[in-house]
Amino acid sequence: MTGTIVVGYDGSPSGKVALDWALRRAEATQHDVDVIYVADTSWDSEAFTAAPLLEQHGEVVLGSAAFNADTKAPHVTVTSRVVSGNPAAVLCAEAEKIGADLLVVGTYRKDAYERLTTSAVSIRVAAAAKVPVAVIPDLPIVHRTGVVVGVDGSDGCTPVLEAAIAEAARLGEPLHVVSAWTVPPLSMPDFADGSELYDALEERARHGVENTLAQVDPDHPEVQITTTVELDAPATALIKASKEASLLVIGSHGRRGLSRFLLGSVSHDVLIHAPCPVIVLRVE
Repeated sequence: MTGTIVVGYDGSPSGKVALDWALRRAEATQHDVDVIYVADTSWDSEAFTAAPLLEQHGEVVLGSAAFNADTKAPHVTVTSRVVSGNPAAVLCAEAEKIGADLLVVGTYRKDAYERLTTSAVSIRVAAAAKVPVAVIPDLPIVHRTGVVVGVDGSDGCTPVLEAAIAEAARLGEPLHVVSAWTVPPLSMPDFADGSELYDALEERARHGVENTLAQVDPDHPEVQITTTVELDAPATALIKASKEASLLVIGSHGRRGLSRFLLGSVSHDVLIHAPCPVIVLRVE
């Protein structure tokens, strides 16, 4: 396989975890890696007027990253560069310009503000990128197994499920398909609490999963697939199911204008709390 994995790198601990993950993946998939340090010169940046210093610092940071890459993935072709601008916008634009197969970013787990607002670079990148995005939490990756994918029965789920099956085949691990359903709010005119309603909602969700599975091309029949359909908030169900997983795959609907930097509530909550790496696929 040929292609490029773009990595947003800032020298932070979470950035190093993301780079290591990207290098391991590139070595397994025979991708090149393009490491980008973004000198944050956006108008609201504290260092808005210090662009030259930021760029110099970026070169130093990338020098360290290159040494790390040579040590950990000597067979991967790695390039690095400094680009100035808004980090999320630059990473999305650069990944799209070179036709990257994947854009990898780290995520901060110790900063409550970064975790709980959409201004976090990882959240904004996942929302805006037109290429698949991998968000890598700064958490231990050992003793994890299995790929989890979220399915809601919509038409856009098929490519997400196909991507998850391919990831499970690449890792040689089983795939767990998760679908969650919720009870309609009391304000809905047709709402009637009772076991028949619960059974009908569960059956509809289960039917959606079965339909999605039936539409998937069986390119990887060796992948063991299990399914879970449960009464729960979708984000909660996915986070719970991926607690010990190697990877979680979800879809995100593309947006336009300024809203392209905002994720839907499910994807946003998953990325804030996900206990494993998450691949976000753009679903039109």
